[in-house]
Amino acid sequence: MLAALVIAGVSLLTLGSLVKRLRDLNAMTPVLIPFMLLAAASPAYVAHAVLNPGAVVDTAEVSGIDQKVELDVPEGHSVMITAQLSELSEEELKEPGAEKTVYYLNFQGDGWEDAADGTMQRESAGGGPDIDLNGGEGISESGRRRPGKWGEDIQDRADLKGAGKTTVTVTNWQGKAVEKLVLEVVPAPPPAALTWGLVVLVTLVGLFYEVRDNAERAASDLAFLALWGVFLRDGVTPLDDFDQVAWALAPAALLGWGAVAAIAYGGVKFFAPKDEPEEAEAPEPEPEPAPSASSRRRRGGAAARRAAKSDS
Repeated sequence: MLAALVIAGVSLLTLGSLVKRLRDLNAMTPVLIPFMLLAAASPAYVAHAVLNPGAVVDTAEVSGIDQKVELDVPEGHSVMITAQLSELSEEELKEPGAEKTVYYLNFQGDGWEDAADGTMQRESAGGGPDIDLNGGEGISESGRRRPGKWGEDIQDRADLKGAGKTTVTVTNWQGKAVEKLVLEVVPAPPPAALTWGLVVLVTLVGLFYEVRDNAERAASDLAFLALWGVFLRDGVTPLDDFDQVAWALAPAALLGWGAVAAIAYGGVKFFAPKDEPEEAEAPEPEPEPAPSASSRRRRGGAAARRAAKSDS
């Protein structure tokens, strides 16, 4: 619920600010509206997909190095890797390696091979097995499912190169925090190529209108929202809470409001119409010097003689 509020709030603020700015600049065009909606739909759709992946189609458990299990991974599915934490006493929690477990899994199918590795970290002050995903349900002290806590990382997702019958081998396992890893085959989120393709599309459209109509920050705002969807896909799992959804804003803002904004600024400067040089003004004529008294007398005498001559 909180994750949905974060996504709705940030998307509405971003699009509302963009629309107001474009209207003030008289640069709002109806063509931009569907691309605004696409950009805002990206984080909403991706967040729903990663937080609610759907039904588990196969599952297995591993609890130490050199173990092998079999999974059936259909096309369009990922492997969710969830830690069931060890039940340790207060004294055992103080021992080295009690707060984390490092793992490495090798996946091998028919003609393909892949790997996944990570570090599962428990909450520093906690103890006991917080997660047990038998039947897809999580448990805590109260017996109900809970999201991940601050300071812990207990779930990863592996997007594999291939599909079909898959052999999973544990090639590294260090630390005491995890009793076992639960491997679940679940529907995968939207492909990375799709989310990145949307980023490119809305960014190019925003750049076009920003350069043509001086639509200030259109490209960077649209890119920011679409990039948020990219980083939600790569870093969020069902046991994450709104904090991980919010953390994905940081790289999206860095690329959208940083890199894309810089590209748009350069494009506007490059394609802006150049001011034509002003025509050189003709130099003003210098004032003639005032005639001297003698020249005025000479001109006066000449004028008198011409008048007398004409009378005669």
